[in-house]
Amino acid sequence: MRISGKPSGVGSTQSATGPKPSGAPASAPVASVSGSDAVQVSSEARLVAVAQEALAVVPDIRTEKVEAIKVRLDADAYNPDGEAVAAGLIKEHMAKGRHS
Repeated sequence: MRISGKPSGVGSTQSATGPKPSGAPASAPVASVSGSDAVQVSSEARLVAVAQEALAVVPDIRTEKVEAIKVRLDADAYNPDGEAVAAGLIKEHMAKGRHS
């Protein structure tokens, strides 16, 4: 985030996070507070906000899938591939950075 303007009449630009490193993502103005004040949010931050909003409406448990699996379990018709399940668990574990 970068906040710019004329604080205390000095006429300088202040950065809330210090100097911007080279290779940093481009940012675009999101809101203008007054004629000379502006707030900028990186494109990654905007993308995270959109993802969070989308996840907020997704239920934690997909009851229709759970019920379908329960029916298959009761009918002894659910036979998942153990190796595929294990591979998926390992892949998920490694993706979360839990290597130790």
